[in-house]
Amino acid sequence: MLARRILVAAAAASAFAHATGAVAAPEVYRVEADLSSTEFAVSHLGLSKQHGRFGRTEGTIVLDPEDHAGSMDLVVDATSVDTGWNTRDAWLRGEHMFDVAHYPVMRFRSTQLVFDQTRLIGIAGLLTLRDVTRPVVLKVERIQCGREPDGGREGCGAGAVSTIKRSEFGMTYVLGLVGDEIDLSFQVTAFRVRP
Repeated sequence: MLARRILVAAAAASAFAHATGAVAAPEVYRVEADLSSTEFAVSHLGLSKQHGRFGRTEGTIVLDPEDHAGSMDLVVDATSVDTGWNTRDAWLRGEHMFDVAHYPVMRFRSTQLVFDQTRLIGIAGLLTLRDVTRPVVLKVERIQCGREPDGGREGCGAGAVSTIKRSEFGMTYVLGLVGDEIDLSFQVTAFRVRP
């Protein structure tokens, strides 16, 4: 579930390029780690959903708006997991769950960008978690682009979601108590890199 938020940035970049009439050369956007995060939710005892986040997500997005092409490479720092309870966070970092001592990062790399005419609506790619790689499709829910209030950098904010099964990534511990399906949400802010 950790991998869904990554989609957002690519959609934002595409929307910005389309709105400004940019043409031709691919555009590069860098994900701002301090302004981006990956969020997740999972069933607990079948009674409620517990929420958490990874506080550091970074990466690079390359967009060619004219050809509806590009790529996305997002890296999530698994050690930055935060559920608001230190004891639970330590357990999630441990060997039964994310095992951050051996697998400190999760990674999403796109294989295809999906458009509805000129609007980016999805990103297909590969999510690597605990050294297991599986296909994941992100649905782009929100894109907002513009310039910083002081007239500075051009950027976009986006949100993308998906659902994964933790058991497919080797996280099978306490499946009867903690749900298998993880809702992922990537909330990304990315700024254009000038040549």
